[in-house]
Amino acid sequence: MNENNLEYLQNNLKYLGFGESLYPQLKEAIEKGLPDIRLQFEVNMPAPNAKDKPELADAMRYELDFSKSKETDMYFFNKYSASLQKPGQSSTIDQSFYINKGKGVTAKESYNLLSGRSVNKDVVLKSGEKANMWLKLDLSEHDPEKGYTVKNYGENYGFSLASTIDKFILPEIEKPGFREQMIKSLERGNLHEVNFSKDGKEMKGFVSVNPQFKTLDFYDHNLASVYSKAVDLKEVAAKALAPVENKEAVVEEATVEKKTGRGR
Repeated sequence: MNENNLEYLQNNLKYLGFGESLYPQLKEAIEKGLPDIRLQFEVNMPAPNAKDKPELADAMRYELDFSKSKETDMYFFNKYSASLQKPGQSSTIDQSFYINKGKGVTAKESYNLLSGRSVNKDVVLKSGEKANMWLKLDLSEHDPEKGYTVKNYGENYGFSLASTIDKFILPEIEKPGFREQMIKSLERGNLHEVNFSKDGKEMKGFVSVNPQFKTLDFYDHNLASVYSKAVDLKEVAAKALAPVENKEAVVEEATVEKKTGRGR
């Protein structure tokens, strides 16, 4: 058995979010010299607003495929199939994700994609060039062989997560490290817990990225959708305050002129 190859594959598993629990099974299968290896992995994803209620958790099941080189004793992690089952539903949402040199969509990111959210990834194009893109599964378009259509939005699409975040009134945004942590979480496709302002009132809820429409998707604490255009914007708030400030300036100027006139 090639120990270096085993260690490399184990690192792949850990990097892609499958942890260390599959290490013994992978090692045993490689020791047997099996031409193809398929490992099973399952995990429950608690609802972000009900982490203490396991009955409301989403169930994720994975099948990881490895193959042995025909020329050497090397094994390769080729792809994995991910299956999402929502609580109370018998049907599943399934998609295969391919691995390139130990890199690709992570287990958590695949869950977020199957949940309909977008993930930011550095990808290698067919031309060999590297590019940064937002990926999203079109859950309305499915091919029996290829799975769901993957839509992508690159840098030329004109969406900036950082700039979009800065448009909204988010009371916690000035806390040290909050903005950076939020960006990293949203790039992985997570539903990120956040406080936001709606009609001048602070709300506790969640947010995710919507690169297609160059905005953020907001949800209340019960995960009910909140229309993004109803969430307060910094620019609008600033304009609303501007007339008041100008009015005060005019009044002050008029008072000065009046006092000056008396002294003539």
